[in-house]
Amino acid sequence: MRRSVCVAVALLVANVLVLSPLSAKPLQWNGTLAEAQVVARARRSFNARLATLSAEIAAERARSERSQALPQVSVSETTMKSTLTQLGMPAARQTYASLNVSVPLFAPQAWAAARAAGSSAFAARATSAMAVNRAVREAVVAYDAAALARAVVEQRAIDLRDQRSHLAFTEERVRNGAAPRYLIARDEAALAQAQQSERDARAEAVRTVHELEVLLNLDVTSKPILALSAPSPTLALNVAELERKAYAQRPDVLAAERSVLAARERVAAARDGYLPTISATAQSYNGTSNPALGNAGAQIGITASLPLFDGGSRGAEVRLAKLEYDRTRIALARTRLQARADVLDASSDLKAARRNLTTANSELRNAKIDKHVADLRARAGKGIELEVLDALATLADARENVLRATARYDDALAWLHAAVGDYAPR
Repeated sequence: MRRSVCVAVALLVANVLVLSPLSAKPLQWNGTLAEAQVVARARRSFNARLATLSAEIAAERARSERSQALPQVSVSETTMKSTLTQLGMPAARQTYASLNVSVPLFAPQAWAAARAAGSSAFAARATSAMAVNRAVREAVVAYDAAALARAVVEQRAIDLRDQRSHLAFTEERVRNGAAPRYLIARDEAALAQAQQSERDARAEAVRTVHELEVLLNLDVTSKPILALSAPSPTLALNVAELERKAYAQRPDVLAAERSVLAARERVAAARDGYLPTISATAQSYNGTSNPALGNAGAQIGITASLPLFDGGSRGAEVRLAKLEYDRTRIALARTRLQARADVLDASSDLKAARRNLTTANSELRNAKIDKHVADLRARAGKGIELEVLDALATLADARENVLRATARYDDALAWLHAAVGDYAPR
């Protein structure tokens, strides 16, 4: 594909020294802004960074959950001065330091919970990657809209020039007595309309550029240079292969799969609540006391725990975990179906955009021929003035239609890349 990830990465490497990392302060950008740079910048956009932070939070929670199944070591110090004598105990002063070690010997519930947390962390990372995928798609579509608006401004400037040229031609014919004077007023009205269209296009270009700058955290006073990408209408589409690719790499599908795995581990953890837990503990004592009670000592113990009655809380946990497991399985089926629908829709839209682009180019060729014929007829005195004005309007519309068809093709290609997860970080 023209916008393949390999090409984007290659251009990113070439521009990595140019685009700075996203910070709180907007970046001033007044040069050429290529689409690959937009992709790289969007991967560090506000939404992408927030999603990444959420994934990092989930990863830390998984580490915390995993630590509960690992040995625990702590150091404590006790200083006590007792002047209350009772039951034959003398006044005493003690200072002891203690080293405590606890090792889980049999803790299936803790390990199952740790595995579930790990799967949840992976799902959170995949969800973050899907947010980045969407952010890049939005940025690329905004880039195409801004580039289209700039191209329309340039095109309407050409239309304005054509209208001025035609008005000058009409005025020359009126001076020579070859045309009635009222034609000047009609051509001046057409020129005024072209001027208004050009001003409207400039306002639209400013708005779309600002939208892109906000998405990319660029200063709104920046003057980026944008350009529509040259389309590749000969691109071959293998829908079946695209569907397999989406299932294999699309982040929301991967997140749903890991959510199912995490829910399965939580079911196991809830069931393991009926099993005993066994742990070994060891303590060492070192210190002084007055009167002397010994300077050092140690104790080792093994503790086994088996809950006998908990009021039904474990059964409720098992049932809740099973219901959550069923929910994640349904969500996975829906996510896979949505991924397939997105691929099919994007492929269909790309095919339609390709046909639309071919049609627009054909109409442009016909409009150029009609304009040339109308000019020849007008100069030969065999045509009417309305033919030239109509030809100018048709040619202007045809040029803009080609630009809009190009932008639509680019957008369709961006949606297809997003549908298979190409924009997600790896």
